[in-house]
Amino acid sequence: MISPEDIRQRARRLWASGEVLRGWLSGGGLFPYAVPFGKPSAREWLDRFAELRREIEALEASSKAKLGAGYSIAFKEVSHQKLGRLRVPERITFGSAEDAAACAGERAALAQFREVAATLRAAEPSLADWLAEHPLVALEHAAVLPRLLAVVEHFKVHPRPMRHARELGIPGVDSKFVEQNRAILSEWLERLLPAGALDTSVRGLAEGAFERRFGLLREEPLVRFRWLDRSLLLGGRIADASVPLSELAAYAPPCERVFVVENKINFLTLPACARSLAIFGAGYAVDRLAAVPWLSTKALHYWGDIETHGFAILDRLRRHWPQTQSFLMDRETLLRHRDVWSEEPAERRCTRELEGLDAEEHHLYDDLRDDRLGVGVRLEQERIEFGRVQAAINAISSATAVFPRLPCGRGSG
Repeated sequence: MISPEDIRQRARRLWASGEVLRGWLSGGGLFPYAVPFGKPSAREWLDRFAELRREIEALEASSKAKLGAGYSIAFKEVSHQKLGRLRVPERITFGSAEDAAACAGERAALAQFREVAATLRAAEPSLADWLAEHPLVALEHAAVLPRLLAVVEHFKVHPRPMRHARELGIPGVDSKFVEQNRAILSEWLERLLPAGALDTSVRGLAEGAFERRFGLLREEPLVRFRWLDRSLLLGGRIADASVPLSELAAYAPPCERVFVVENKINFLTLPACARSLAIFGAGYAVDRLAAVPWLSTKALHYWGDIETHGFAILDRLRRHWPQTQSFLMDRETLLRHRDVWSEEPAERRCTRELEGLDAEEHHLYDDLRDDRLGVGVRLEQERIEFGRVQAAINAISSATAVFPRLPCGRGSG
């Protein structure tokens, strides 16, 4: 036999699935909803007659017939060989969304959802399908619904406004509001704006994707660079600066080569090098350099840790700029510094194929990912002797500024 608490749990699960609200929206369909339960056998009635009678009484006491809302019980009479005629529950149902909500303890929430649905249907009928797909999300945003609709209306009238969110002039809407609600706004704007108002090349929400997709300005990531040639300082005075990515892209500095370095101390201590600029790469931030077009005209040199993760970053940089050459990421450098090897954290390790490496890099990468030199071998770049750094920069400086295009792939060389 099922208990009133079992039925309430069933109602709460039904509510949490959103089916109660969908059933209310559709005007039926789900209801009446039959609550499954086990019916006692003839033997159980004989062995537990008094107990089962009490359970049925408890069921009736908490039913809609007694409380005015909740589950309904349909009884039928059956004949028992020894006990005679028995009145037993045949069917337990939620007759409506109101009954299921009452049993789940969500009557107030259902009333609020009615208001949300009425407001949304009146303001944006085109969101009716979205409402049916995401009724609980709509309910969660009930308190901010007017502001969300105001944002949508603004974008419909002013597609791709190219302003910061706080500059839109919508009461109660600032950058934080948009950031906190960008998931639901994205879903709504996708459905309501014409194709021309969307940047379809951008997906997701991270890294400013929402702003780029719908034409909002955002705080740009800063890129730090340092001149290694003091004759080329900014304004004759500034060697080290951090600038928005778009400003770096428009800068077009008068250098012949660019060094991309992962470690901050190494970035700060790179030796002087004629007509050269250093950029602090900081891990996968190197992907941002794809937006810097003038790099295509420069000799590009990358220095990262000798580990699988470091080679994965090199591979990513070469996808954008195939002319990139690595330095101090070779087998000889690794073996010379055996006494300062560390272990690459498991969560950083890369084991996939990297098509952007040249033959020597790929052989070393294979050795690292397959643990042929030891488990998780890693040489952090700041542990390399500074004399070798100076020698590497001097060698690059003395080489021609015309850069070769490296052969890439496992079969190269």
